[in-house]
Amino acid sequence: MKYLFICLTVALTASAGMITPRLVDQMETARADAMIDIFVKPAGDVDCGYVAQATAGFSRADRREFAVSVMKAVAEQTQAPILESLKAWPSESVTGLHTNWLANFISCSATVDAIRDMASLECVAWIDFRPATCPFIEPIDVRPANPDELSRANAWGVDKIGAPAVWALGYDGEGIVVAVIDTGVNYNHLDLRTHMWHDTPANLHYGWDMASGDGDPMDESGHGTHCAGSVASDGTAGTVCGVAPGATIMAVRVLTSVSPDAEVNVMDGFQWAVDHGADVLSTSLGYIPAWNPQRALWRTAEENILAAGVPHSIAAGNEGPGSATLRTPGDCPPPWRHPDQVAPGAPSACICVGATTSSDAIASFSSHGPANWETIAPWYDYDDTPPNAGLLRPDVCAPGEDVLSCNYQNTSGYTTKSGTSMATPHNAGLMALMLHADAASTLTPALIDEILETTALDLGTSGKDNTYGAGRIQALQAVQAVIYHGIGGGSGSSSMTTPSLLLSSAMPNPVSTTCAFSLYMAEPGAVNLSVYDIHGRKIALVTEGEMGSGNHTIEFVVPYGLGNGVYFLRASGCGSSATSRFTVIK
Repeated sequence: MKYLFICLTVALTASAGMITPRLVDQMETARADAMIDIFVKPAGDVDCGYVAQATAGFSRADRREFAVSVMKAVAEQTQAPILESLKAWPSESVTGLHTNWLANFISCSATVDAIRDMASLECVAWIDFRPATCPFIEPIDVRPANPDELSRANAWGVDKIGAPAVWALGYDGEGIVVAVIDTGVNYNHLDLRTHMWHDTPANLHYGWDMASGDGDPMDESGHGTHCAGSVASDGTAGTVCGVAPGATIMAVRVLTSVSPDAEVNVMDGFQWAVDHGADVLSTSLGYIPAWNPQRALWRTAEENILAAGVPHSIAAGNEGPGSATLRTPGDCPPPWRHPDQVAPGAPSACICVGATTSSDAIASFSSHGPANWETIAPWYDYDDTPPNAGLLRPDVCAPGEDVLSCNYQNTSGYTTKSGTSMATPHNAGLMALMLHADAASTLTPALIDEILETTALDLGTSGKDNTYGAGRIQALQAVQAVIYHGIGGGSGSSSMTTPSLLLSSAMPNPVSTTCAFSLYMAEPGAVNLSVYDIHGRKIALVTEGEMGSGNHTIEFVVPYGLGNGVYFLRASGCGSSATSRFTVIK
């Protein structure tokens, strides 16, 4: 609570809350005693910028704990007067009160008179209609696995992105919790049963069923089990289908049928996963634009997930190949702004994933960007007015056609499915590998996204585009970038002594032709500055020789033949070393 005044950003309202046009339409045709399903948004949200500043240098667990405590405090304060007013109404006028602190909203059913009364409160930002929707993304093709697929040691997508080369380095996702927010998981499958999440002190096993409100998230349709297998299937039953076969699966079953409660239930699933310590979220669900999802709440949720330091892999949707066919929340912005992203806007935790075939072609069903948010308060960003082009989506793509993974109907079977739902857990599994390799615990969602995008295999139009995003993910290159990001400079040291050598970030970054670094030396001495690629190979000698104490500006001209990607400038001298990462994009 002591941080509340700093972390609360009060929304500016006139004298009352706004009733959205679609809710007005419902109210005009409703009987006086009819109950209308609604969202109620309090005036005030978490200041994510402050949370990011306050948690700089925190471990992942500490950052998440701090952010969650702030979100809960802000929600409690801003929702309290609204709840007091709503509870004063009889049950015939207001029913089904429900709260969510991640996106900070109240949901309920209310009569026209009760809605008008709520709208008169200064503590209400807006009230919106809550339509019946369904977030389920139906796979394009579902079929039994064929003998050729079952004969392979690894599923083709696992091999395609190079995951086995990462395992050979000793990184398989061990200790990293991936929340699969979906239709549940068959936690008895041989490939998954030793990888299921448990919280023994709380007596929670496997995860949570948001739809039924209990601790048994068993899959009853197969979608979630298939996705979980692409994250962590270890091949006990025959084939390794998981990108991170050492990772832990937290199963979060959510409501996937048509219901006014569907959006609420899925956002509750996000909230539960963040609150219970998930390191990565994987969501192969989403809402098509025609259903009019409550985009402002989804954007708020994704921004707060980012503040908690949790990366979120989200499916683009299967409504391609037309443009602007993304599902929500896959249309939320990424943590890192790619240099090709012309239209400005604020970040969120969402890393949107498209689907590719075994030949690295974009799958015919994969949804395309762009997205825009220029009409959505309070952001009004990512407009598509020329020369802007809206928000580029997806961010990356991954194997999503004819993907082999675990069958929910037995403990040892496999099935083959196609969809961006299948691509999304490949990316989530890769993020688990990256976090496993992050010995210094310095990876943020923004840095994870930057590495994913800059190490991806560029496909289609050069650079980031609305078909492939930045390209198809590459596991070895991404993990090597994580490893080399953590070398030198004392990044993992707990010593409070002043280092003898300091190296700044590149300016500008990304760089196309020339950039500059600031080098600080505590005392005079010989210094070597060299550039290395993500494989640890020396690319160029920048300078070598004696330097005096104090600050020095080091200029680096990108060699003509140096390709796009992540590189490292390493300074050695004064009995110390320091490393600074930069990205080349020409």
